[in-house]
Amino acid sequence: MEKRENRRVKMTKRLLTESILSFLEEKPLHKITVKEICEKADVNRSTYYAYYADPYDQINKMEDEIMMDMSVYVDSIELNGQSSKKKHIQVTKTILSYIQSKKEIFKVLLGEYGDANFEKNLLRFFGERIFGNENMDNRNALKKAYQYIYAATGSFGLIQRWLMDEEDVDIDTMAQWIAEMNMPLL
Repeated sequence: MEKRENRRVKMTKRLLTESILSFLEEKPLHKITVKEICEKADVNRSTYYAYYADPYDQINKMEDEIMMDMSVYVDSIELNGQSSKKKHIQVTKTILSYIQSKKEIFKVLLGEYGDANFEKNLLRFFGERIFGNENMDNRNALKKAYQYIYAATGSFGLIQRWLMDEEDVDIDTMAQWIAEMNMPLL
């Protein structure tokens, strides 16, 4: 019985997620109502409120889940004994693979009506995972700190463009390009 409830909960949350994402393609979050989310998902409002306080809470929980899931996914790869460049490429490929597996969700969340905080969290995640933490707060090496910011934002921009672009560039090629563009930091 418990598995059925879990499947039902997952299905309901999936329907609510699809509903809010479809509205985010059309309008900003502050114009999306619980009523319209529920109508589109064919779920009653009391069910909605069992999971979320409001659309902002729903989006925050969705984004938190994505960040946690992506962290687990990236942290599961084995990097011991690899050169800096190979680690960079492997981490980048893993991130790109995760994004590709949830491409439509990322396109909406990073699109015109997406959440700027989610974008900032992703940028920080990419920077930390691709370039490591050693340059994050290094006040003594100002040039390195600026290089880190430049590389992280540039890599994020490339990934964002790759995600939104209709032309297919495979994951291996994109990871290679990002590594080549960031060679001075590797």
